Amino acid sequence: MGFRVRLVAFLVAILVIVQGLTWLLVFEVTRHESIKVGERQLASAAEVFVNQLDDISLRIANSVQVLALDYALRESIAEHDRATVLSALRNHGRRVGAARMLLMDLDGHISADTGSADPDGRPTGNHALFPFPELLNGVLEHPVAAVVAMDGHAYWMVVVTVNAPQPLALIAAGIPIDDHLLANMQRLSTLPKNIELIASTDRGPWKVVARGDRHVPLSAPLLRDGKALPAAPVLVKVGGREYVALARPFGRSPGNVAMAVVIGYSLDEALGPFRSVTATWLLLVLLGLAVGAVGAWLIARGVARPLEELADTAARIASGDYTPPPPRRRHDELARLADAFTRMLGAIREREERIRFQAEHDAITGTPNRVAAEAIVQRDLATTARHSGALLMIGLARLPDIVKTMGHTISDHLMHDASVQLQTLAPGQLVACATDSQLLLWLPGAGRSEAITLAFRVRDALGRPWREAELSIDAAPAIGIALHPQHGADASALLQHAEVALFAALGHEDPVSFYEPATDPHRPARLALMGELRQALDGDQLSIAYQPRLDIAMDRIEGVEGLVRWNHPLHGPMGPDEFVPLAEKTGNIRHLTRWVLASGIAQLRQWMDEGRELRLALNLSARDLDDADLPRRVAALLGAHGVPARRLVLEVTESAVMAEPDAALKVLQRLAAQDIDIAIDDFGVGQSSLAYLRRLPVRELKIDKSFVARLGEDREDQAIVRAIVDLGHRLGFRVVAEGVENSTALDCLRDMGCDFAQGFFIARPLEAAALRDFLDPP
Repeated sequence: MGFRVRLVAFLVAILVIVQGLTWLLVFEVTRHESIKVGERQLASAAEVFVNQLDDISLRIANSVQVLALDYALRESIAEHDRATVLSALRNHGRRVGAARMLLMDLDGHISADTGSADPDGRPTGNHALFPFPELLNGVLEHPVAAVVAMDGHAYWMVVVTVNAPQPLALIAAGIPIDDHLLANMQRLSTLPKNIELIASTDRGPWKVVARGDRHVPLSAPLLRDGKALPAAPVLVKVGGREYVALARPFGRSPGNVAMAVVIGYSLDEALGPFRSVTATWLLLVLLGLAVGAVGAWLIARGVARPLEELADTAARIASGDYTPPPPRRRHDELARLADAFTRMLGAIREREERIRFQAEHDAITGTPNRVAAEAIVQRDLATTARHSGALLMIGLARLPDIVKTMGHTISDHLMHDASVQLQTLAPGQLVACATDSQLLLWLPGAGRSEAITLAFRVRDALGRPWREAELSIDAAPAIGIALHPQHGADASALLQHAEVALFAALGHEDPVSFYEPATDPHRPARLALMGELRQALDGDQLSIAYQPRLDIAMDRIEGVEGLVRWNHPLHGPMGPDEFVPLAEKTGNIRHLTRWVLASGIAQLRQWMDEGRELRLALNLSARDLDDADLPRRVAALLGAHGVPARRLVLEVTESAVMAEPDAALKVLQRLAAQDIDIAIDDFGVGQSSLAYLRRLPVRELKIDKSFVARLGEDREDQAIVRAIVDLGHRLGFRVVAEGVENSTALDCLRDMGCDFAQGFFIARPLEAAALRDFLDPP
């Protein structure tokens, strides 16, 4: 995703987030206020409901009181005319909405009951006595009304006296509290549409006795699990919708009946106007987002285009093209950035040219250095049509002595003057500085005769005494010559062989010498040594010395490192540093590794038979790491000798791993899968990447001895070792320090938390028999 798209996406995302948060805030505030307003309205509605019930009770009492004042009724009561009394009670009951009318004496004995099963209205069974005697207290002073439960239903029970003029009898009217009553109350007032009446008899469970015109069971969530009625409005969810509900008790009657009204309103209906506004708001938001996206795209294009041009310029710079970008007609910050970039480009070009010149030229003579000269010669060999050439390596033998006695200033002047003379003697030819005391001269197309002629001219010119102040200095020049193609097919070989010829000339009276393979002490020795190594592998000339490794925390020997030795019949004992590099170059290293693995694992078996719990560390080379068959051979050796894989540690150097990283990784992973520990040897001096190191199945880091040798004296080495120990532990590796030469270094390693130590202070490499004596001292 490009910068332009990311910028547009970012700006649009900001708009969406801001608008979304705004909508969420407004919605939450509106919802909160709706709930608060609803709570206040419910409290007011509950109060209105109770007052309305009181008014109904008063009206019913007055209506019943009118009945009690009826002269005909009083006459019928006095004459005990049951039929007339019963007819009057029924007529007046229908007018006041009473479902049941009772006539009783002042002691509560019922004489007539409109709800009786008897045709004459006589009470039956246990119904001869008024069931709510508490209501009769005080009825002689004023009418009494209360909520009662009778025959499984809730009633407003109103009791009044029949006076003639003294109290003669009592009349009780029972008005049912049902859905019809609530519906009438809703029509006559502003009660909410969601209303329920609940009742509880004898402290039993609450039951719904009446509902309004909307049958929403508001009381169900309030009374779930036998919970008490909440004293304040609460949010409840019924049928997936939210309601604000309030339960308001309105007293207990003498009949031990508790009544409460549950009223509520739908939060969704309250938020309905807000949702209608939301659709309009959403349309405006989409329109704003469209406008914002277009504006953001225009802004992003204006910002990104100059940056893309600068990025293209930077890419050209990376490829070596320092052409400045064309000027733009802008006067903003990006224009100033482009101007600064152009100035920086010029400075980089100048600085790079200067750095390149310094990297490719000698600071004293101003001529190309060895690396640049080798590249020039190689390029000349690749492009020239000539098949000959001569490279002269000129050494000033006395220059080291001049530096020691007269200082670098005099020697620098001498080298500079010598390079100038060479350029004069061979105009147009390559003159370069090979080392601090060596110059080289490349003569393309020259043969042996031209080279020797110019070499003697150079010798004569540089052999003249060089005067500095009152001093006369003899530089003692010597010249080595290598011819192309006789002495080398490429520049590197010519330089090497010309230098070998120069060394030969420095040791003879004749200061001019051609390269002769016979005079190269390295080449025949290498060839002979490699041939003899194959014989040593087949014979009995190789052995392994074992250097003990100390577990620092446990203060005991936990393992050894196997170091191969060559007992050469002519050269005597030779360490691995003398022949292993040559074996790597000639391909004999794999044969050597196989011998070391076989011998080392066999020795491990012998130690196991002796009851020794030792681990053996052996080294692998870069050539071993691209041998895909190595893991199989190691597994076969371990299986043949019955040695657990955890007893074996294989060490590889950073440079060996980085030579062929992909192949090395596969081989090491297969070895690690066998439970063989992998260790990085000489850690800290290679070129490995930490990111790549994490991919390796490594369990140990072995700190190079160059950092450990002066650990007790050098603070920089202490800092490096401490950092490596911390790094290794953080990566989950064990850390080994080699090259421990004294107790001070060991104490430092112990303080740093290093796991293992190895070095001459602990023990020198020992043959197997000597190691046994070391581990089991008398």
